[in-house]
Amino acid sequence: MDIETIYNNLIKEWELDGLPENDQLEILEEIAKTIHTQFLIDINNICGDENFKALEASLNMGNEFYETTLKHIVPNYGEVYDKAKNKVLKSYREKHDLI
Repeated sequence: MDIETIYNNLIKEWELDGLPENDQLEILEEIAKTIHTQFLIDINNICGDENFKALEASLNMGNEFYETTLKHIVPNYGEVYDKAKNKVLKSYREKHDLI
């Protein structure tokens, strides 16, 4: 799937299509940062401080090594990401009365 399709799907999924394009992009960026933060908090809670520090250190060795380390420490990291995304999206929708 190309970036434009992903972008358009997110705009629809998060019900941002009625906003100006600049606002859409700003909100998407903020939501992405929030999802990333929630994901890292959840990963830290799952694997503990010691493994999380090892994961952070692996990032200095490149994305491929980081991904391999993440898969080893948290094999279901995709599910963890989906839960973080859904939690943030639900909170966003509740805050903006979209539910």
